[in-house]
Amino acid sequence: MGAQRLFSDLLPDLIELTPGLVGEIIDGIRAAIPDYDRPQGSPYNEVIRSGVERNVLSFVAWLADPEQPLDQRDELCRKMGAFEAMEGRPLAVLQSAYRIGAQLGWARIRDLLTGRELSAVAVSALAAALFGYMDDAAELSREGYDRVKGEGHEKRDAARLLLLRGLVRCSDADCAALAALHPAAEWATPDQVTLVALQANASVVRSLLDPDLLLDLHVPEPYLLMPGPLTGSRRRMIEAALADGRAAVGLTVPPARAADSLRWARRVLALVAEGILDDGTLTLCEDHLVSMWLLADGPLMDQIVRRRLAFLTRADERRRQWLVDTLRAWLRTRGPAGRMSEDLGVHVQTVRYRMRVMEEILQEELTDPDKRFATETALRALWLRGRSGRAGGARP
Repeated sequence: MGAQRLFSDLLPDLIELTPGLVGEIIDGIRAAIPDYDRPQGSPYNEVIRSGVERNVLSFVAWLADPEQPLDQRDELCRKMGAFEAMEGRPLAVLQSAYRIGAQLGWARIRDLLTGRELSAVAVSALAAALFGYMDDAAELSREGYDRVKGEGHEKRDAARLLLLRGLVRCSDADCAALAALHPAAEWATPDQVTLVALQANASVVRSLLDPDLLLDLHVPEPYLLMPGPLTGSRRRMIEAALADGRAAVGLTVPPARAADSLRWARRVLALVAEGILDDGTLTLCEDHLVSMWLLADGPLMDQIVRRRLAFLTRADERRRQWLVDTLRAWLRTRGPAGRMSEDLGVHVQTVRYRMRVMEEILQEELTDPDKRFATETALRALWLRGRSGRAGGARP
């Protein structure tokens, strides 16, 4: 028996089978997919029943006349996909339902074929017709799903961008009020946030970023906001998404202080660009707080260096360098000459000689706690400036 003859002969039985098959498919879907297991008679359940029934009837009608248009079926399937998107479910749930429907439908058709003299070609053609029909239906549902998701994502992303820019525009932002202004953002305000400054024109693989991150990549200094602190998994995620780029992570703060976290992150990223700091892909503010403080006001620190280290101007270039090295070693270790000797890599007698020279020059600068702290601060700033090759601007 040929395929078209088989289709025609089966139609009366398929039409008679339809009501029971619809119920069986619905029961099978509800049993296998918890998302579709709703109370009998509920409006939601009626939507499912209508979708299954109309698909089964359309398939039977299509077998009877393969040339007839399937516009109503196509629109139904697109609406089913759109419904899934609006319900917030992944498309895979609906696709599973289609597979269950096709499998149960084929099982009943196979029952109808029992005892008939059929060619393998005809049976294969019938199976191909059924599963091809369901594949088409699933693809149409994907179109409806993607259409809604695309529109929803555009609206959500636009709202999130406005919310993010509001949070970082100024300190003490009223986070609750901002969130209320942008409900389409679908973003619950966390207790803490961490801002991350990115290199200009950063290449970010957005699909590798967690969905709860807020991003602004359309500004000269791009950045992102991460709910909560930087955990190990979050760090690996950002490093993977940045590829070869660089970024600086601000301090974790309440949402109202997001502007401060971003400002600090951008300052650290600038220090990375100047060559003063270099921790690899990610540089954390919390690892460089003192350096940030010392270099926060360059002209002011220049004045501190000139005043606290003025004694160096009275020494020649060779003596100036060992005075700086010895003073830094003494301030760092507060240890005896033997320990400083190991630290500097010079003989202990050389250390003692240098210390006598320093004591003659500095006098109370080494004994007064406040003056000693200021001197140590100036030396640290001088060293940091030297790392960027700009030490000349900070010379005493």
